Amino acid sequence: MGEENGAPGQTTRTIQQAIDLGFEYHNAGRLPEAEGIYQQILQIEPNQPDILHYLGVIAYQVGKNDIAVDLIGKAIALVPDYAEAHNNLGLALRAQGNLDDAVTSYHKAMDIKPDFAEASNNLGNTLKDQGEMAEAVANYHRAITIKPDYAEAHYNLGSSLKEQGKLNEAIASYQKALTIKPDYADAHNNLGVLFQDQGKFDEAIVIHHKILTIKPDFAEAHYNLGNALKELVKLEDAVASYHKAIAIKPDFAEAHNNLGIAFKEQGKLDEAVASYQIALTIQPDYAEAHNNLGTTLKEQGKLDEAVASYHRALAIEPNKDGWYIRMALALPVILSSTEEMQSRRSQLIESIQELRNRPLSVDDPMVDVGVTNFYLAYHSQNNKCILECIARLHLSACPTLAYQANHCHPTHRRRPGRLRIGFLSSFLWGHTVGKLFKGVIEHFSNDQFEIIAIQPIHKKDEISEAIFQAVDKVVPLHKKLELDRERIAAEELDILFYLDIGMDPYTYFLSFSRLAAVQAVTIGHAESSGVPNIDYFISSALTEPVDADEHYSEQLIKLSLLPTYYYRPKASTQVFTRSEYGLPEDKRLYLYPQSLFKLHPGLDATLAEILRRDPDGLLVLISDYFGGYWGQLVRERLNRSFPDVIDRIEFVPYLSVNKFFGLAHLADAILDNPFLSGTNSGLEILGIGAPIVAWPGAYCSGNCVTACYRQMGLNDLIATDEQSFINLSLRLAQDRDFKRQMQAEIMANSHKLYERIEVVREMEAFFMQAYEASQGGTIVTNASFNRWNSSG
Repeated sequence: MGEENGAPGQTTRTIQQAIDLGFEYHNAGRLPEAEGIYQQILQIEPNQPDILHYLGVIAYQVGKNDIAVDLIGKAIALVPDYAEAHNNLGLALRAQGNLDDAVTSYHKAMDIKPDFAEASNNLGNTLKDQGEMAEAVANYHRAITIKPDYAEAHYNLGSSLKEQGKLNEAIASYQKALTIKPDYADAHNNLGVLFQDQGKFDEAIVIHHKILTIKPDFAEAHYNLGNALKELVKLEDAVASYHKAIAIKPDFAEAHNNLGIAFKEQGKLDEAVASYQIALTIQPDYAEAHNNLGTTLKEQGKLDEAVASYHRALAIEPNKDGWYIRMALALPVILSSTEEMQSRRSQLIESIQELRNRPLSVDDPMVDVGVTNFYLAYHSQNNKCILECIARLHLSACPTLAYQANHCHPTHRRRPGRLRIGFLSSFLWGHTVGKLFKGVIEHFSNDQFEIIAIQPIHKKDEISEAIFQAVDKVVPLHKKLELDRERIAAEELDILFYLDIGMDPYTYFLSFSRLAAVQAVTIGHAESSGVPNIDYFISSALTEPVDADEHYSEQLIKLSLLPTYYYRPKASTQVFTRSEYGLPEDKRLYLYPQSLFKLHPGLDATLAEILRRDPDGLLVLISDYFGGYWGQLVRERLNRSFPDVIDRIEFVPYLSVNKFFGLAHLADAILDNPFLSGTNSGLEILGIGAPIVAWPGAYCSGNCVTACYRQMGLNDLIATDEQSFINLSLRLAQDRDFKRQMQAEIMANSHKLYERIEVVREMEAFFMQAYEASQGGTIVTNASFNRWNSSG
């Protein structure tokens, strides 16, 4: 822009017009055009402070922070009291990482212009970066005092309050920002995340949907919506949201990682692995994705690969103490041999002892450990000492697990009224636990007990709806330990009855708390918890061996019947043929009806002998729903164990309930497992009159079918040893008259298994005595309960 001829002052007016035009372009985001005009003005007036300032701002906006600092510094040298320039210099210095100088610049801006709200807000942001949260909050408040409708300051205040743990105040700040600026997508997003942190997933979902009407291509909002949906177990919708986030932002590593988590929860392990691997391709040092990949590989039975992934995660995040515990607890899903089982157990004990000797610190074991000791239960050994050692390890790493509710203190005065009992499980739906205990909950005495169902958010179906209709109150949990402990504590329970401990990580870690005067667990997972705050294990005299007290960290209570009010299964009228399972018509079928991870290698030789003694026999196994990985590992093991008859093993696909009953009808003999029997499968199969050959085991978990026969008063199909089991299996499959006789006896006596109100009354009597004993500081023994129960 050359010199202008004309009347005096015309050049000045023309330069001002150029400045105004450049400023107009600048505000419109047309930075190249604005920069071009500013540069032309500098050719005329090299020391024009506004232009130096504006060019510095553009440099900051395009990430050229060194140039920005230089240009804005020149403007300030020309006009030392240029408040806006000091503020923007602070922004550029903060972007450089020069936080102390940035703070100095903001203070200079505010000294010059005390009502400079933007400088106070920016100072708050920089102080927040420095970890000076209280001073940051004070500056946001100052900005808002100066400029009450400053939406960004309300937003930043909310973010700082959230980091201070002041969640309700943070929510109020975000909501204020949205009152001022309803289309403030980032504020909506952070408010939604905050609701998720509080377990308010429904509210979070509403907010995220609202964001996406404002800004449909907001990848983070799709991602957070997916997270909320995942927590509500709406996995298909969660997967769809993650896919949308990834479509907008393909290199969104966190979305790929969480998509993997959702796939894993759906049982789609191959897809989960692929998602984690994509996340790691984008971000090779993504420790959480390595960790999650390890957990999924473990579920596929690839334990060595899983451990390698855990090691990669820890190489990146060596201070994640919970991950060391997770790695130590990793056990094979499918055991390759009894020798491997013993080796892995020894390794587990050694790892636990090693970790106990280290100063570990875990803030949230649900997040950082996130696994239980589940597969130990299928080793058919006394795990009491190991489980107690694991519990001590968790308590040492996270002492806050031993939370105690206020009403559990001896000086607390109990609220009047019925005894308050909470039934707690993650599986109060059509899961084994839901089937076993639905009737117990429905028939518990409302006259003597106030009944509360407590369940983390999970599937809803007919069983869950029936349970929730039967109780006085439902307390939903949100898998946030600190919040959920307070939720349960607020109920002031007298008795907390865990229907299982050890299957779900969340309820396992919750069980470390003292939330009721009496805390008990039962056979939903037929294994001691090892947790100090669980007082009783409710089992049955029909399942427990003579030395059973030695198997439990809890006080063992043996009811006279199986501890379930089980409804007789409704067998399908649909008739299935062998061809529908891919099974031949001319072979005898020996069915093992349980999940493959329950097939202990100690049973392999017995199964082989059955097949050798029946050349026309086939062993039928039900495959897993994880893509057949378990089935492949089982086949490889059996091929090593008995290669001579491996061709007479048939795997059928994972079955629906009706097809499961159909296969049980078609089987010539159904085989129990003394290492891990099945209560639910036994009650289902016997309920349709299909005989099972039982073989009592050394532990409760191996005696479930045996207990069913004992409760019916039948003994003919209970083996006394391995040879007896083989002989009974062959006879049942080959002697049709014997099988018909067994079917008739089962059908004539099976009513003794179902809908036994006596067991509910016995449970009620025990809990009343246990609560009374707790008030005197004592505990009920099995002997004292039997005396008390028989006398009253």
